[in-house]
Amino acid sequence: MVTVSTDTSTEIRLGRGMHGLKGTMLADPKLKVITLFGLRNKNINNFRLPGRPGLPVPTSLLVDESGVVVWKDQADDYARRSDPTVVKSALSDCFN
Repeated sequence: MVTVSTDTSTEIRLGRGMHGLKGTMLADPKLKVITLFGLRNKNINNFRLPGRPGLPVPTSLLVDESGVVVWKDQADDYARRSDPTVVKSALSDCFN
């Protein structure tokens, strides 16, 4: 599992320690990767953090070994993330 965040690498390090997060977390404060995947939220800007061009649409993707997106779940609410049971079910459906 890999997460992509608009946080800087320093912010990710602080958050990992504070929240006990594990896994691979990538910093994308300029939204380069998020924009390449077409996941930039065009309706919300990140006005609180100067130099940040916006926010992503909360999205979970399953990508196969060829790099093809085989499943996508997106939220209408920026604070909502995919439920782990939904992701586990998708993993089972896509890769079994």
